[in-house]
Amino acid sequence: MALAALRGLLSPEALARLTPLGGFEARVYTDGQRVYKVYSPPEAHLAALEARRMARAGLGRFVLGVEEVAGQGVLITQRFPGRPFRPEAFRPKTLAALSHLFLSLHRLPEPGQVKGEELLERLERFAETLHGVPEARSLVHALKREVGLAAGAERRFCHRDAWAGNLLLKEPGEEGPEVLLVDWVRSGGDDPARDLALLKTGSLDLLGEGAAREALFRLARLYPQEVRERLAFYVPLTYLHDLHWFRAKRPEGFPEALGEKLPRAQGFFRDFFPKRGRAC
Repeated sequence: MALAALRGLLSPEALARLTPLGGFEARVYTDGQRVYKVYSPPEAHLAALEARRMARAGLGRFVLGVEEVAGQGVLITQRFPGRPFRPEAFRPKTLAALSHLFLSLHRLPEPGQVKGEELLERLERFAETLHGVPEARSLVHALKREVGLAAGAERRFCHRDAWAGNLLLKEPGEEGPEVLLVDWVRSGGDDPARDLALLKTGSLDLLGEGAAREALFRLARLYPQEVRERLAFYVPLTYLHDLHWFRAKRPEGFPEALGEKLPRAQGFFRDFFPKRGRAC
């Protein structure tokens, strides 16, 4: 179906050069120079939305166009010469580039504040999904008592999906920025501390827990103390969200995720909540 849309844009020769890159919400292809992200008809509007959010993030130069063909939305972007986040490619300059990227995003204001009611509703969903895991349920209850730490925070522009597949690291010898975040459909107003927590749990954790914490705190040291303190809330919350997702969407992977993520969530909460800011 996605290729049907691209047939309306590209010549047969160009179609033959396309390589699929996968994708969840959309199907993604590249010809080596451009990337074509094709949204199905019910979500065709997301192509233009993603282009606008990329521009908001300062990445408008990567957007080459938005088209609608056969009811499908196509976002056309310049190809970034990089690969998804991987530990062996992580360097000090990678961390510096990540710091610059996230600080730039989080300086952009968004309307509203984080609502405690929404956080409590989220925790209630996790409690229902994870009701058969006493340790997870205990952590949910502990976070409920600390919702006040995060409630009322001013929203900033956040990516909100910085897992390793969306975080590209530039190949050695190539031109351009060291890192690039892709897939901006979920971006919007949120707490910067949550964005940093998602970066840890989705990407930095591939470095190992010790190195991931060190990288996270080096990033966070440039933020106000109140943002650093909220990591103690959002990092465990994000792990619980991951477990909720596995239990609901991919139950076959839940036991492995539970064994990996729950101890990290408990450890982070235990190690940093009592100190609230001194850890960073």
